[in-house]
Amino acid sequence: MSDERIERLEQRLTVLEKLVRELVAERSAFPVPRSPFPPVGPEPTAARAESPAPPLPRPEPAPVQRGTRNAERGTARPRTPVISEEWLGQRGLLAVGVAFVVLGAGYLLKLSFDRGWISPMVRCIGGAAAGVGLGALGWRLMERGTRNYGAALIGTGAAIVYLAVWAAGRLYQFLPATPAVGALAAVSLALAAIAWAVDVEALGSAAALGAFFAPVVIGHEAGSVNLLLLYLGGMGASLGAVGALKHWRMTTFVVTLAYFGIATSGMLSRAYPAGLYLYGILGGAAGLFVGLREGWIETRLLSFAGGWGVLGVADGVTTSHWPTLFGGILLSAPVWWRALRVPAVWPDAGPDGRTALGETFYFYLTPLLLGAALNTVLRGSAGAHAGLAPALVALPYLAVGLRAPRRPFAIVAGLALGTAALLEWDGLGAVWALFALAHLWALLDHLREREDGRWYALLSFIAGLARLLELADQRPEAEAAFTGPWALSLWWATETLLVFAAGLIRDARSRAAEIPQLRPGLWASGGVVLLFGVTEELVRGFSHSDLAAATARLAGGLAVSAWWILFAAGCFVLGFRRSVKPLRLAGFLVAALALAKVLLIDLSTLDAFYRIGSVLILGTVSLAVAYTYHRRASRTEQARGGKPA
Repeated sequence: MSDERIERLEQRLTVLEKLVRELVAERSAFPVPRSPFPPVGPEPTAARAESPAPPLPRPEPAPVQRGTRNAERGTARPRTPVISEEWLGQRGLLAVGVAFVVLGAGYLLKLSFDRGWISPMVRCIGGAAAGVGLGALGWRLMERGTRNYGAALIGTGAAIVYLAVWAAGRLYQFLPATPAVGALAAVSLALAAIAWAVDVEALGSAAALGAFFAPVVIGHEAGSVNLLLLYLGGMGASLGAVGALKHWRMTTFVVTLAYFGIATSGMLSRAYPAGLYLYGILGGAAGLFVGLREGWIETRLLSFAGGWGVLGVADGVTTSHWPTLFGGILLSAPVWWRALRVPAVWPDAGPDGRTALGETFYFYLTPLLLGAALNTVLRGSAGAHAGLAPALVALPYLAVGLRAPRRPFAIVAGLALGTAALLEWDGLGAVWALFALAHLWALLDHLREREDGRWYALLSFIAGLARLLELADQRPEAEAAFTGPWALSLWWATETLLVFAAGLIRDARSRAAEIPQLRPGLWASGGVVLLFGVTEELVRGFSHSDLAAATARLAGGLAVSAWWILFAAGCFVLGFRRSVKPLRLAGFLVAALALAKVLLIDLSTLDAFYRIGSVLILGTVSLAVAYTYHRRASRTEQARGGKPA
C-alpha cells in the first residue's frame, strides 16, 4: 500500500513540474532554466522534452448540494426530506401499527365483555398484565437499538395499565377511590422513571398527564380534599423535578399546566388555607425559577399567574394575612434572582445588547402585587397612612438599586416612593415630598457617581409640579400672594429647576445618558415658571389690596407689563454678560409679549396715568437695550480695526 502511494506522489510531482515550466516559458522571453533538482519519476523522452505536453484540462467544480456539511471530511451531505421512505417505514407504520393493535385489542375485549367470556376482575387483571408485558417488550427492543419503536410500545403499555386501573376504580369499583388514585400515581412515577432512564421526553409528558388527571378520571370524591392537595403537590414536585433536570420543555409545561389548572378548577375550594399557601408558593416559585432560567415563556407565565392566583384564593379564606406577605416575598425571589443574575430587564441590556420583554413584565408587575400583599397585612393602619405600603416596598428595591448601578431596581424604588408621597398627603405635602425626592435623587448622582438619578429626579419633579398646578384651583381665596403656601411651593419649583440647570443635575460621562438640550431646557423652564408665577402673584396681590376694584385691576395690569419688561431687560443683561445668545433671544421673546400687551391691552384699557407709565417703561427699556447693542457693535468694529458705527 505504501509503494502505491509513493508512486502516485511521484506522478503528481512530474505533472506539476511540467506545468511550472510551461507557465514560465509563456511569461518570459528568456529560456527556461533547467531545474537543479532531478525529475521525480520516469525520465521523459526526447520527443516529450522538445514539444511540451498540452496543459491538463481543469476539472469542472462539482455542484455542491445544499444540506448538512460533514465537519470531519468537509463534504456536503444532501438534506433528508421531511417525509421520506425511511420516515414512513419507521415512524408512520409504527404509529399505524400501535393504533390498530390497541384498537383491535379494544374490539376483542369489547366482544368478550358483551358475550360474557371474561369476568370484570379478569378483565382488569388481564389488561394490567398485558400492559406490563407490552412495556417490557418495548424495553427489550430499546436495549437492542430500536429506540423509537421501543418507546412507543412502552407508552402503549402504560396507557393500557392506566385503562385497567381506571376500570377497576371507576367502572367496576373493585378498588376504592384513594387506592385507585395511588395506583395511577404509581404507574405515572414508574413511567417517569423509565423516561428518565431512556431519556425520552414523550414518556415524561405522558407520565405527567396520567398522574395529574388520575383524580379527574377517578372522580373528585377520591378521598379528602386536603389529601388530594398533598397528592397533587407530590406529583408536581417529582415530575417537575424530572422535567427541570432533564431540560424537557414540553414535560415541564404539561406539569405546570396540570398543576395550576386543577388547582383553579374549584376542586380545592374546601382545602385548608395552609395547604393552599404551600401549594401556590412552592409551585409558583419553582415554576418561575425554572421558566426564567430556561427562558420558557409558557412555564413562567403559568407559574406567575397560578402562584399569585392561589395566593389570592388562600388570602380570601383566612383571617391572618401574614402568610400572604411571606408568600409574595417568596414568589418575588425568583424574579429578583433573575434580574440580579442576568441584566436583561429594561432599561438594562443583557449580554446580547437586548432587553427581555417577558422578564421586564414580571419584574415591574411583582412590586405591585407585593404591595397589594403588604396592604392586606396593613389593613388597620392603611387607612391612616395610605403611603406606608408603597414606601415599605420601595426600601429593598432602593437598597439594591443604590448599592450597585442597577437601574430597574432604582426605577421601582423611585416610582414607589413617589406613589407613597401622593397617597400619604392630599395637598401640598405631596408636592413638597416630591420636590425633596427630586433634590435627593439628583444629589445621589454626585455622591454615588451615577448617571441615572437625573431621570428619577426629573420624574419626581414633574409629578410634584403637576400636583401643584392641579391644586391651583383649590387655593383658598384668602391666601396671601407671594408668601402663601401655594406661592412658596411655586418658588420651590422655580428653585428646583434653576438649581438643576446650574449643576445639581450631574454631567453624564457616557453619551448614552447625555442629552445636549437638557440644561438649556431646564433654564428655559425655570424662566417660564418664574415669569408666569410672578405674574399670577402680582394679579392676586392687587386683587386682594385695599384699592377699589377698578383701580386694583389697572394697577395690576401696569405691574404685569412692568414685570415683563424688566424680565426681558434682565435676560438681555445676563445674555450680554455671559455671552449667551439663547438668553438674549429669550429677552426678545418676552419683550415682544410685553409690547403686544401694551399695544393691545394697556393702551385701550388703562387710564392716562397708568397708560403713560406703561409706555414710558417699555420705551426706556427698549432704548437701553438698543444702546447696549450699539455699544457692542462699536466695540466689535474697533477690535477689527474699522471705524465705529
